[in-house]
Formats: sequence, C-alpha cells, structure tokens
Amino acid sequence: MKKIFLFALVFPLMFTSCENSGEMSDDELIEAIINAENRISVTKNDLPKSAITSLDFNKPGDVIGSAELAPELGFEIEMKSWDFFDFELDYERNDNEYFTTNGRRLESTRGDKDWGDKKGKDGKDGKKKRGPCFKFKYPLSYTMGDGSVITGNDRKEVCSKMKDYFEKNGKTKENKPRLNFPVTILVLDDDKNVLEKEIDSPDILKEVMANCKGSKDGGDDKKRD
Repeated sequence: MKKIFLFALVFPLMFTSCENSGEMSDDELIEAIINAENRISVTKNDLPKSAITSLDFNKPGDVIGSAELAPELGFEIEMKSWDFFDFELDYERNDNEYFTTNGRRLESTRGDKDWGDKKGKDGKDGKKKRGPCFKFKYPLSYTMGDGSVITGNDRKEVCSKMKDYFEKNGKTKENKPRLNFPVTILVLDDDKNVLEKEIDSPDILKEVMANCKGSKDGGDDKKRD
C-alpha cells in the first residue's frame, strides 16, 4: 500500500517535470515570435482582453501602432506615442510588447539595450527584429502649430511636453508638430560601432525610417498612420 501511495505522489511530479522541460522560456518564446515566418497582422479587437489590460497598465497614454500574431506562439505589439501623426522619435523605441496566445505578458531578461538589428545587414529582408535601427542625438526641438517650440533631452521629455500642449490646444492635423532640422542620428556599422549622420531634411529622414522597416517603396507612412 505504501508503494502505491508513493507512486501516486511521485508520478504527477515526474509528469509535470517532463512537461515543463519541453516549454520555452519567455526569452525563447519572444525570439520565436520575432523570427516566425508565418506572422499575420491583427487588429486590437483580435488581441486577448488580458493583453489589452496589461498594455493600458504598462503603457498608459500610448496607442497600438501595429500587432502581429505568430500562430501557436504569441503576439508582438508595437506601440506608438500618438494616434494622429507619425512621430519620428518612435522609430528609436525599443519596447515592443510580447504576449502568449492566451494573453500572458512575456517578460524579457534582455531589457532594452539591444539596438541596430531591426533589419538584415543588406536591408532587404524586411523582417522585424528587436531594437531600433537608429537613435536620435539630443536635444531635439519641434515647432508646434501655433509657432511655439518644444525642446527635450530625450523622447519621453518631448512626449511629456507635447502632451501638455495638446491638452491645452487639442489634437488636430492642423497643429501637428514639425521636427526642426538639421538633426543628427546615431547608427551602427557592421562591426557595431556607433556612427553619427546629419540629416538635413524631412525627406531624407523619411527614407531612413522607411529603410528601418524594410520598405521598398518608401510607403511606411501609410502603413503606420
């Protein structure tokens, strides 16, 4: 009888151990989602309610820029700062959110240190990978619709000041902010050395941003708006 009782206790533990050993860690699952070849675009309505609740709690004030599902793996969700204009500083964000198919938020141990790997070295594959492909050199300034200027030493400071401005003046296409040029961006070469590049006009910066997304026709603005 004792042997039967002991087996009854040990067998579930053995099964659980075998089951857990076949599971991926959060980091492994995130990488699998990023590298999945069969990802499909989804809308906010397709996301689990628990994922929406988590986003509202962890990224208050942000909006969903795009969301993709890797079937049987989970979701990758790219956040953006504003819902009525394409914000250049969002291209240096490194905070995509990842969820399982049932809505559990995946926790990465890598943090937000990686950057410069959002496209292949040849810039042609267009596969989304973790990290922005460039960063801005601060301070930067924006001219607002009424002619006032907002300056900040990082993206969050600029966003905070813009939020105050829009609360007072409203959010319309007419008062969209305009980034003041020239600006300097930081990029990585093939050896991961940081290089500085001066950008003189909005058109040149749009080309850089389109290349970050692997866009061949420069139509990235349509995709994000």
